[in-house]
Amino acid sequence: MYSFNATELSARLPEMLELADIDEIVLTREEGENLVIVKESVWRGIQEIAHLFATDVNASRLLTSLQQLRSEFLSQAEVEG
Repeated sequence: MYSFNATELSARLPEMLELADIDEIVLTREEGENLVIVKESVWRGIQEIAHLFATDVNASRLLTSLQQLRSEFLSQAEVEG
């Protein structure tokens, strides 16, 4: 995570955009909340995940599917090994 003072924003924007390819950026302020900058693709992914896990039913189905996938993967590894 990289941290910059909010007053540095405009002067360091090109550098921050480059760093956003690697990690999130936190703009710190003396008073009030900080601001986090992430790439748009990362933000959209976070929104999609939040939507998928928004209800207990969806979360349960996704976790069940993941457990089944892991079980199948482990079974295949044992057969091949």
